[in-house]
Amino acid sequence: MKTQNKHRKIVLTGGPCCGKTTTINELRKRGHQVLDEIARVVIEEGNYHPSKGLIEFQQEILRRQLLQEQQASGITFLDRSALDGLAYSNFFIKETPSFYSNHDFKNRYDVVFTLDRFSLKNDGIRVEASDEEARGIHNMINQTYSAHGYNPIQVPIMPIEERVNFILNSIEGGK
Repeated sequence: MKTQNKHRKIVLTGGPCCGKTTTINELRKRGHQVLDEIARVVIEEGNYHPSKGLIEFQQEILRRQLLQEQQASGITFLDRSALDGLAYSNFFIKETPSFYSNHDFKNRYDVVFTLDRFSLKNDGIRVEASDEEARGIHNMINQTYSAHGYNPIQVPIMPIEERVNFILNSIEGGK
C-alpha cells in the first residue's frame, strides 16, 4: 500500500447493492474528492450497454475509467476502479478481454475497501438477474483484487455515517 505520496486513490468496491454510491455521496457531502462510477454514466448516456455488446461496453468503461483516474489529484475516493470492469468481464464473459492485458493494475490504488452487500434491488440500471448472480459478482471482484496484490478492507453493513467514519478512520494512518 502506497502511503508517502500526496496523491492517493482509495477504491470503494463490492458487488451490486452494497451501498457504494450512497457512501461516495456521503464522502462528497463531507467535502472529499470523489469519482463517480463510470459504468453507470456510460449506461445512462445510451451509446453502450452490456446487453448490446459486453466486450465493447467493458472496453469503453476501461478507457473512461483510466482517463478519469489520471485526472485525480490529492486524496480521491473512487466508486469502483478499472479492476471492477475486469472482474465483471471475467464473470460474464468467462475470460479476460485482450485490452486488459495492456495495463498493469498492481500498486495502482492505495487502499481498497470492499463494502458488504445488501439484497439486490433493481434500479433500472443494473443488469444482474438475481441476488445469486450479484453475490457471484461480489466474489469475483474480491478474487480479482486479490489476484492483483490487493488486500481489501471489508466494510460491514452499518448506518451510512458510521460506514464513512469507518473508512476515514481506516485511512487516517496512511495520510
